[in-house]
Amino acid sequence: MKLNIVYLGLIFVFLFGNVALKAQEDELDKLLDLNISDLLNIEIITASKTLQKINEVPATVRVITKEKIKRNGYLTLDDALSDLQGFQFRNISGFNSYVFQRGIPNQNNLTLVLVDGVQINELNSGGFYGGGQYNLDNVERIEVVYGPASALYGTNAISGIINIITKSPKDFQGLETNVVYGTFNTLSADASYRYYNEDSQFGLGVSALYKTSEKADLAGSEGDNNWTDDMENFEDDIAVDAKLLYKDFTLSINFQNKQASRTTNYKSIGTNYLDKGSSWNINFLNGYLKHNYEFTDLLILTSQLYYRDATVLDNTIGYVLDTTKVGYYRPNNLFGIEGILSYKVSEIISLIGGIVYETENLATGFSTTKSNSALTEPPSPAEPNMERNSLISFYVQSHLNFSNYFDLYAGLRYDKSSVYDQVLTPRAGLVFNYDKFGAKLLYASAFRAPKPWDYTSGLGNPNLKPEKMQSFELAVSYNLTENSLFELTLYKNMLHDKLSQVNVTNGFYWDNKGKTDIDGVEFYSEYIKGKFKLYANYTYNYSLYDDKTIVPEIAKHSANFGFSYKFTDKISAGIRNNYLGKRLNNKVIAATNDSMIDAAFLSHLNISYEDFHGFNFRLFVNNLFNAEYYHTSNRPPDRYRQPQRAILFKIEYNLI
Repeated sequence: MKLNIVYLGLIFVFLFGNVALKAQEDELDKLLDLNISDLLNIEIITASKTLQKINEVPATVRVITKEKIKRNGYLTLDDALSDLQGFQFRNISGFNSYVFQRGIPNQNNLTLVLVDGVQINELNSGGFYGGGQYNLDNVERIEVVYGPASALYGTNAISGIINIITKSPKDFQGLETNVVYGTFNTLSADASYRYYNEDSQFGLGVSALYKTSEKADLAGSEGDNNWTDDMENFEDDIAVDAKLLYKDFTLSINFQNKQASRTTNYKSIGTNYLDKGSSWNINFLNGYLKHNYEFTDLLILTSQLYYRDATVLDNTIGYVLDTTKVGYYRPNNLFGIEGILSYKVSEIISLIGGIVYETENLATGFSTTKSNSALTEPPSPAEPNMERNSLISFYVQSHLNFSNYFDLYAGLRYDKSSVYDQVLTPRAGLVFNYDKFGAKLLYASAFRAPKPWDYTSGLGNPNLKPEKMQSFELAVSYNLTENSLFELTLYKNMLHDKLSQVNVTNGFYWDNKGKTDIDGVEFYSEYIKGKFKLYANYTYNYSLYDDKTIVPEIAKHSANFGFSYKFTDKISAGIRNNYLGKRLNNKVIAATNDSMIDAAFLSHLNISYEDFHGFNFRLFVNNLFNAEYYHTSNRPPDRYRQPQRAILFKIEYNLI
C-alpha cells in the first residue's frame, strides 16, 4: 500500500506538473464551478419532501451532481456511492450487488432507492438492485440521505435514502449522446433528446441506454478456482426514460431491464452446478403523474399517482445443473396515490403533511420449471400464487424557525397495513446555523416490513414482525475559510427485532431474533480554490450483535480522498482513492485459511478534454495499480474477487 501511494505521487508530479506549466488563467469550467457557498445552498427535496437548503434540513445529506458523475466516469450506482462516507459493499460480480449504509449488512432492503421520488425497490423482497441498469448520463443529481427516514417514507428507509433525480426538459434542450468502451468488453451507449417551450409551458424529454459488460476476470485461478476457465459472466442493461411536462403536470416513465448471468451465485468446480447458460432477467417499470396546485403562495398541494412493476421474467434461468435447467418467474406490481400539502402558517411556522394509499399484487414466491437436460430450455413457468395487500399511511412534519439561527423539526407517520398491522414512527431534529458554523441534533426511527421473500423463504414463517430502528445523531460543520468545509457526524443506531436466519435440521426460516448496535463517526472535508479541488472523508463503524460479537462484512475503518485540477478551459484531470479496512467474512476462506478479508487501497484516474467542436473526450483508469482485492460472501463461494485494472474511453456529443 505504501508503494502504491509513492507511485501515486510520482504519477501526479509527472502527469500534472508538466501540463500545469502550460495552464492558462481561463474561466473555470462548469464541472468545477461550485464553491463552498454554493454547496451549502444547494436545494434538495428528499430529506423533507419539500425544497430546502442542504444545511437547513434535519438530516445528513450528500449530493452527487451530474458534473461529478461525468468527471469520475461512474457507470453503476455502486460506483457513484463508492466515494461517499458511510458506504461499504458486497459485490458478487453477478446478477446483483449489495450496498451497506452505516454499518448494517443486508440484502439491499434497509435503504430506500427512489427514481424521481418513486420507490424502485423490488416489491417481493423490498431490496433494490445495484448494477448498471441506471442511466447515469440522464441524471441531474443523486441525493443521499443518511439515517432513518420512515417518518416520511415508511418501510425500508432504515439506513437511508438514495433519490436518483433524472434530468428535466428544462435543464438542457437538444440532443446529447454518450459512448463508453473499455476493458472486460464493456460497452455503453445512450442518447437523450429534450425540448421545452416556455410560452406553452410544454416540454418533452426522452433518453435511452444500452450497456453490456463482463465486469471482471473470474475464470480459473483468478476467481479462487470457483469456476472453470470457460465460465460465462455478463450483464446486459437497457433503460428508457420519458418525461412530459405541461404547465403544472408531469408525466414520467422509467423502464429498466437487467439481464445477467447467475454463474457467480454458485461454485461450479467440485459441484454439479454449471457455469454457463443461466440468465437472470428482471424488468422494472415506474410511472407517475404528478400535479402541483398553488392555492396561494403559502399553501401548495402536490398530488401523485404512481405505478410500479418489478417482475423476474419467465425466461429467467435461475441455475443450471449437469442434468437440468431451472426456470424462474416472479411478477409483482403496485398502484399508489399520494397527496402532499405544504402550508406556511407564518414567517416562523410551516407544516407538511401527506396521505398515501397503496395496493399491491405480489407473488408469494417463484414459479419454477425444469428441463430434462442442461442443454434444453425449460418450459415457461405458470403464474405463481399471488397475494393482494393494501396500505394506508398518514404523516405530518412541522418546522419552527424560532430565531434566525435555530430550526426545530418534529414529525410522525402512521402506517396501517393489511399484512403487518400498525407502525408509528416519530422524528425530531434541532438545526443551528450561525455564520460559518452549523450543527444538527437528530432523533429518528424507522422500520422495515417483512415481505413475501421473508415469509416464505425456506420453511417459511408467517408470524414475522417489522424490524425497527432508533437513531441518535449529532452533526457539526464549519467553514474554516471561504474555500474549505469540514463536517463531523456522530451517530448511534439500534436495530431491534432483527430478521435472522434460523437453521434447523430440515432447512431454515427467518425470525425476529436479537438486535444490532452501531456506533459510528463520519468525517467529511472539501477544499475548493480556483481550479483545484480536494476532498476527503473517513468513516468509523463499530457494529455489534446483542451477544457482543462483531457483525461480519463491516470494516471498522474506511476512507476516500481525491483531487482534481483544471489546467485549461479544455483539459482537466483527477485521481480518486478508496480505502476499506479489514472485514470479517461469513465463513473461513479456503484459499487463505482465514475468515478475514484483507484491507484494500484503490486508485482511479480520470482525464478529460472538452469542447472540441461539440465533443468531449474522457479517459478513465479504474483500479489504476491493478490491486488484488476481495469482497465478502454470503453465498457458496468463499469470497469474491473484484475487478482488475479497467481502462475506459468515453466520447460525449451535445447538439443544442
